[in-house]
Amino acid sequence: GKSSLIRALFSLAPEVEVRVSKTPGHTKKMNFFKVAKYFTLVDMPGYGYHAPQDFVEMVEAYLQERHNLKRTFLLVDGVVGLQKTDHIAVEMLEKFGIPYVMMLTKIDRASRGLLLKNVLEIQEFVKENTQGCFPQLFLVSAVEFSGVHLLRCFVAHVTGNLPTVEAS
Repeated sequence: GKSSLIRALFSLAPEVEVRVSKTPGHTKKMNFFKVAKYFTLVDMPGYGYHAPQDFVEMVEAYLQERHNLKRTFLLVDGVVGLQKTDHIAVEMLEKFGIPYVMMLTKIDRASRGLLLKNVLEIQEFVKENTQGCFPQLFLVSAVEFSGVHLLRCFVAHVTGNLPTVEAS
């Protein structure tokens, strides 16, 4: 899930060593990864079924106090789609005015029909219920590396590490 995606995303950055567990919900604390001298990536525990008991206190405090936070990435399972917990997470990000991006993960596991259903549902949800969500939904697979390159470019852009080219 999340750890596999971070590993795939930063596979070209040897300083970002992410352990991947066979069991979901293994991340119980916030993990900080310094990406060269450019920025710090924070891997937070998931907020779903396996969320740690102190999740709300830990995450809310961090999100409210980090004024240099560039972007938060909200991961939605491509097979499962939007859940009640995702709605709660969006409400929190909206309430705090934190810019965020929604990502549909594990797209290699979903049939095309299910993937389309989930994409349309998320797009409608974002349009109707959000102010701070980046309008582009990212579809990714850590297994097949689908969408990883585009996501890398987006992260580089958001962190100010992607030079822009002027059209002539």
